[in-house]
Amino acid sequence: MSTLEKTIDLLQKMPEQSLESLYDFICSIWIHQDVKTELPVNSTDTSESMEGFRVLQSFAGTLPADFDYKKELEEMREEKYARFN
Repeated sequence: MSTLEKTIDLLQKMPEQSLESLYDFICSIWIHQDVKTELPVNSTDTSESMEGFRVLQSFAGTLPADFDYKKELEEMREEKYARFN
């Protein structure tokens, strides 16, 4: 069975809501693929991408040694969901 046939079989078994999400995801991939193919084939300029990557890396950091994950999680949950109690 080919990959296409397996995919079609799986899609036929999926609930409608999942299909809508999957369709949106596939469309977004297709759009990005079209954007990428518009670039020249011999384009090797990655400076803009690398600069964006460096900006993202600048946000990365480490947590303090005394960081209490469970306490922070509980506080955030209480803050977010307190109105529902």
